[in-house]
Amino acid sequence: MDILQKWFPFNYNDIRESKQPKQFLKSQEEQTTVFCFPSAGSSASLYRPWYQATKQNPAVNFVPVEIPGRGNHITAPNAKSIDELIERFLAVFLEVPHNSYILYGHSFGAVVAFQLAYTIQQKGLPLPEKLIVAGRHAPHMKDPSPLNSVSSDEEMIAEIKAMGGTPDVVLNHPEMLKFMLTQLRADLRTHESFKYTGQKLQIPIEAHCGTQDDANKTVVEYWKDVAESEFLLKEFQGHHFFIQSLGESYLNTLLNSINTAKKSFF
Repeated sequence: MDILQKWFPFNYNDIRESKQPKQFLKSQEEQTTVFCFPSAGSSASLYRPWYQATKQNPAVNFVPVEIPGRGNHITAPNAKSIDELIERFLAVFLEVPHNSYILYGHSFGAVVAFQLAYTIQQKGLPLPEKLIVAGRHAPHMKDPSPLNSVSSDEEMIAEIKAMGGTPDVVLNHPEMLKFMLTQLRADLRTHESFKYTGQKLQIPIEAHCGTQDDANKTVVEYWKDVAESEFLLKEFQGHHFFIQSLGESYLNTLLNSINTAKKSFF
């Protein structure tokens, strides 16, 4: 299995087989690519429905990212820090040509996408059109979630059930549940390595929140403080995994946001 298949389990063939790889992420003149980073304990499969629903869409190209330690990337060690994860991703990202693109992250994935955008900005690389974050407090604010890497298994399971989004087949299968908790704990350790030192982005930030999530509207609106450009907040009905429970309605809203960014870019 090559490195592209590990990081991009649903798009690697398109990247690898393209005779003109510089056109892969912009096969249409106005196509926007959206790199999607999963929440803690999740994998690129979180975004598979979006990829499947839009893979024939000439305007939007969803690229779910598989971080080390799960899925196709299961044999790779988990990143010990956010900075290490970004460094490892950038080594591949810089080899995958891209033009018009957006970074998207849910929960843990939101801070990964934020720090990635900031690193790209600091390195003077081509910036994404927009950062879209969902289900996470602003990087400079206190985490409202009671979950952390030293929580007991019982505490983790209770919080997972409260957040929703985890299939019953996993919750009711001891071995699958144990494996998921191991991944979740590893991601939480990586998450806890993040330090806010005044990072602000020069690109628009759009933040999404669930009405019944710990990261609700009151919490999520503080993302405006790290946006030097435009900021937009959108509220949705649901718990932490509203991006899943709302299904097609959320995807349609997301596509509208992407298309809006595309119009401002071109």
